[in-house]
Amino acid sequence: MAYSMALNAIYNQYLTTYAPKKSDTRYDTHKKSELRNITNSMAKVNRDAPLYKLDNSADSAGYIIGIKEETRQLINSVSSIVGDVENAALDGKIAYSTDESIVSVKYIGSKEDNDDYEPMDGTEGADGEVTNLDGSRPSFNIEVQSLAGPQVNLGAFLARDGRDIPAGDYVFDLSVAGQGYEFQYTIREDDTNLDIEEKLSRLINNSKINLKSEVVSDDTGNVALRIESSQVGVNFGQQPKVFEISDTKVPGRNGSVDYLGINHTVREASNANIIVNGMEASSPSNTFILDRNFQVTLNGISPEKGMTTEIGIRPDTEAIATNISNLIGSYNSFINAIRNYTDSQRGSQTLLSEMNRVAGTYSDDMSKVGINYKEDGEFDVDMDRLQIALGTGTRDGSFDSLKAFTGAVVRKSKAVSLDPVKFVNKTVVEYKNPGKNTLSPYTASAYAGLLFNSYC
Repeated sequence: MAYSMALNAIYNQYLTTYAPKKSDTRYDTHKKSELRNITNSMAKVNRDAPLYKLDNSADSAGYIIGIKEETRQLINSVSSIVGDVENAALDGKIAYSTDESIVSVKYIGSKEDNDDYEPMDGTEGADGEVTNLDGSRPSFNIEVQSLAGPQVNLGAFLARDGRDIPAGDYVFDLSVAGQGYEFQYTIREDDTNLDIEEKLSRLINNSKINLKSEVVSDDTGNVALRIESSQVGVNFGQQPKVFEISDTKVPGRNGSVDYLGINHTVREASNANIIVNGMEASSPSNTFILDRNFQVTLNGISPEKGMTTEIGIRPDTEAIATNISNLIGSYNSFINAIRNYTDSQRGSQTLLSEMNRVAGTYSDDMSKVGINYKEDGEFDVDMDRLQIALGTGTRDGSFDSLKAFTGAVVRKSKAVSLDPVKFVNKTVVEYKNPGKNTLSPYTASAYAGLLFNSYC
């Protein structure tokens, strides 16, 4: 019992003091093959590691755990911004339509956002985005011939203040998408045709059965009941009649359906008919997914035959600038966290020097687009200058250097994460015999040992 309580205290100490603040991202989950690769990489790194004696103080333990968690958070942050780090695009995309009144569109993502993504008419670019075979982004020309429509029933137009049906209790049956309902209502002696239709309209609207109803008038002031289905279009295998209204067979309680004429269908549900890049297509809805990247909404019919609306994607400079700013912010947070240990850990100076060398390699080119390297090792982003560079389409190598810098930072962070003990205070006891060294899979246990040394 005492042993179990001691272990609980150890784990609680670790979780409250050293555990990562954010560990619920998808980048913290790994496949078996990824874990196997990490294990193999650790073994290779430790092949040449000398035998050393660690400083097992509480400060050293906090430092080494801290830098490992900081590198993990940096890698996760960069991955969430650019996706595939080795092919970082630092891109942002926004959908466009040349006529929103006919077709509106929303960009809903690519492979990075959808694991089931499959390109339909092109190949995948470096960032998972669909591209045409010539490398251009895909666009579609859409001609809207008809919109998907609901079923509409329109009753007979009757005199507003008259009534030719006896007072009493009435029943009729209504079927919606195969589901049957029975409606009961009462016609009073002083009810007019308008009163009856308004009463039925409220009854249908309040029933929540995906139908909507209203009382309409003609030019002479006569009134009729109009019933429309909420569903538009006809799915495969369905009938074009979404709902049906029929009189009950109960004597004395029927006759209202024929009198009001609400079983008269003036329009059956119909699908949208469009031509996309010269190919005819149809959809049971006016909103649908095209090519797994676009959510398309049809708002109107093309004014002339052969007239099309173009949709596609273009760079979103505001989104790109935000991604770059977040990326630099993550790097600065990492540098600042490591700098906190420079007074107590000599290894942190080594790590900072290595990161500074990486940053210095690309700083000149990055400064051309407003990403300026500072003396303390961090970067400052001039958003105005960055927006100008993005808006003018600057592609003279400056953004390529930012991409290369991103990859280099992540590679260095992964190396630190594999062997964080490299940057902690330690005393070398013996170097391995050059050329005859062997794998040392248990060297990594020194890291785990820092967590438990003072408890054992």
